[in-house]
Amino acid sequence: MRSRGILAAVACALAGAVACEGPSIPSKNGYRAILSFSKDDRYEIFVKGEKRRVEGVIDGSLLIKIARPDMKVVWQFRPSTKKLLASAWGPQDEIVPGYPLEPKFDPGAYADRFGAAAGLKQTGDGIQGLHPCDRWIMELPSGDRVTIYAARDLERLVVRIEHEKKDGKDELQPFTVTELLDVRPGVRDALFEKPSGYTQVSSYEALSK
Repeated sequence: MRSRGILAAVACALAGAVACEGPSIPSKNGYRAILSFSKDDRYEIFVKGEKRRVEGVIDGSLLIKIARPDMKVVWQFRPSTKKLLASAWGPQDEIVPGYPLEPKFDPGAYADRFGAAAGLKQTGDGIQGLHPCDRWIMELPSGDRVTIYAARDLERLVVRIEHEKKDGKDELQPFTVTELLDVRPGVRDALFEKPSGYTQVSSYEALSK
């Protein structure tokens, strides 16, 4: 029996520490996903703890933005021009304004952000892609309605938010849908580091020149 235990320990060491710790999960290992505002408006996003990275084609070329709250800095850079813009990070700086990118979604705290705690209710299960979800409806003070899907198999990561607004007849109409598609747990820390070999510029406009 003792030899079996030794063999198991050796096998674990050979397989690597990550494999022995089990599968990657968003809260521990971060995740990458496709951030979708529409079929034609999509970006790749990387999240690990408070660190954020988003990249997509803007103004004709690839733009990458990294937010590092721990360092109080935001970097934006274009690989095509090898130029980088650094700016100070503030508590209101969000890669996706209003969208909760952290796993373990807290519906009460989220509703408090918008003064909508009184209009929050859970409406049972929902499905987004292949993810079984807890579904929440939030009635905003403006009369708008927000429906939130938190994936149970991804530690309650929010994978879809539907926003409805009232029209001139006081009827709710679809306004926006934001989704996280193709969510894959596990992301390298190196993706959140400042790139080397870039020329620093002082304005966003200079990034494209």
